[in-house]
Amino acid sequence: MKNASNDNSRRVVLTHRVVETMKPELKAYRVSDIRCPGLGIRVAVSGAKSWEAVYRIRGTPTVKRKALGSFPSITLEHARARAAALTSAAQAGKDLLEQEAQARAELACRTTVGSLIDEYIRRACGKLRTRHEISLRLKRALSSLSEKPAEEIKRRDLRRLLDAVSDRGAPREAEKQRQSIGAMFNWATSQDIVSSSPIRGLKAYSSGEARDRILSPDEIKIFWNWLDSADLTNDMADALRLQLCLGARIGETAGMRAEELNPISWQWTLPAPRSKNKKARVTPIVGIARKILSERLRTVTAGPLFINETGAALRSNDVGSAIVTRRKRIPLDHFVSHDMRRTVATQLIEIGINYDIVAAVLGHEPGDRNTRTLVKHYVRSDLIPQKVVALEAWDGRLARIIDGRYKPNNVFTLEQILRAG
Repeated sequence: MKNASNDNSRRVVLTHRVVETMKPELKAYRVSDIRCPGLGIRVAVSGAKSWEAVYRIRGTPTVKRKALGSFPSITLEHARARAAALTSAAQAGKDLLEQEAQARAELACRTTVGSLIDEYIRRACGKLRTRHEISLRLKRALSSLSEKPAEEIKRRDLRRLLDAVSDRGAPREAEKQRQSIGAMFNWATSQDIVSSSPIRGLKAYSSGEARDRILSPDEIKIFWNWLDSADLTNDMADALRLQLCLGARIGETAGMRAEELNPISWQWTLPAPRSKNKKARVTPIVGIARKILSERLRTVTAGPLFINETGAALRSNDVGSAIVTRRKRIPLDHFVSHDMRRTVATQLIEIGINYDIVAAVLGHEPGDRNTRTLVKHYVRSDLIPQKVVALEAWDGRLARIIDGRYKPNNVFTLEQILRAG
């Protein structure tokens, strides 16, 4: 073998043992495989060995060479399979390497699920107040598919992911994810990013009926004690405590900033950009809520009062996810943070607060159509005195619930409640 000077004179039936025993010479040489036409092993002067395929595409005069990798990291079996694929395609007049390169280029140009989410949020949701929540929901729902081309997503892929969410006891969240994914793919279809929406035909996971869950006084006490157990971060616990004190949305209390509070008049002004109805709302801070915020303001004079575990401003999704992951450890039947808001509204009505004042406390439009028109066009009042009365009444009842003094069978007038609180 050492005296041979060309590839034709070095043709053997290659085996792993034969390749292993090949020694380097003064010049590099190549040994062809009799069993697989076109395949050869090249031995360098240094002794390094690498596979090579030689083939000519039918109808063309040019002989092509393709390095297949080094031995032994590329086995004889893999080298034969690859060389056979190249020569088989060449005999059919096809260049397998060009076809593969073209396929990779097309794949690189295709939009992945992750990039589709980013593009959808930027182009279709840029002005929506909830764009961040939509982005988080989509990324959470589709994280396992983020690198996959959006065009290749099938309905069965989405059903598998959403079924898992529903099966863990969160059908409403599964439905929210289904709707968000559907909206994104419908937009992608309209932009010719995908040919059709894979969500089409996937049935709803929840009827969408209004929730009616409220916490009883006993459950409020249990929940408050759980917040004191340090199972949650103190920032999350305080955000939930404030929600129960003020009846606000969890995103509103979690995102509270020092600049929004006036510690002299003790009023909290929720700015319009953070409000669901895009209207600023002023809320008096009384009782338990004032104690919580007083402690916060001792150390925070600017920026967010509550942060998540990464140091960023706390968001509703942080709190919601924390509750979901601790569901089995919470000593209450299934609930979501928004049930706190419904609980406060119900308690205020039971105390005897007027419906319109309850609506004002919660940030809803009050009354019937005529009343809403009046408020929209003529009334310019934050109803602070009325809100103070309502929140002080609720604060008094909440304090009694927490310390066990609340007697549900006792009937008090609003004046008695305020005096007792």
